[in-house]
Amino acid sequence: MTDKNIEVFQNLHLKGGATASSVRASILAQVQKPWHHDLERERDIRDHAIHDEDAIVLVRDSFDDVDESGLVLWQDGDGYKVSNIVPRNVGELGINKYNAILRDFAARIAEPASRTGGFEVELSSPYQSLDDWIEAEPAAALRRFSRLANKSTGAAHPMDRDRWYTFLIATHDASKRLDTDQLVRWLVEVEQWSNDKAHELAIDYEFALGLLEQYDRSRS
Repeated sequence: MTDKNIEVFQNLHLKGGATASSVRASILAQVQKPWHHDLERERDIRDHAIHDEDAIVLVRDSFDDVDESGLVLWQDGDGYKVSNIVPRNVGELGINKYNAILRDFAARIAEPASRTGGFEVELSSPYQSLDDWIEAEPAAALRRFSRLANKSTGAAHPMDRDRWYTFLIATHDASKRLDTDQLVRWLVEVEQWSNDKAHELAIDYEFALGLLEQYDRSRS
């Protein structure tokens, strides 16, 4: 049985250029309506930076039902990465609109700039699965727990609890871990758990991993 994929915020990196300054110049050379360079906001961000990394701030005019938004590119070595997209007039964009702005930036500015600037544009997938987030053993343990558990009682039944503990121990031993938001989304959107039970399990998950880590420290 294959899990359905979950829509996630995409990431965009500009890498492989000669220098960060050359990447910056190539990006700014492509800026035209409906995009604008927000130099005032950019200076404010750079003034408050802890280190000497550069930032580029661009604004995308509103389109369809997507609010006018500011996109921040933060220096990452010799390239840049999109660190945030912030709407000007609403509280938050949500995943779909955030990704729409990011893809518009990639198509209108980043990709044309990469052809003249000699750098690569890496845009992550808008959809991911459990296997993108964690290793095979904890993924298999979580699926086993979820698909055999009584979804009205969570991990209360002894057999369900044993399978839940198996997942927790496998996660503790693994190098990649779900964050609590990913766990809740997978339980609710893929496995059809209720929001309440998913959040109860997420709280237990966070507590249990913290306890296991403290136990390891106490034994070292």
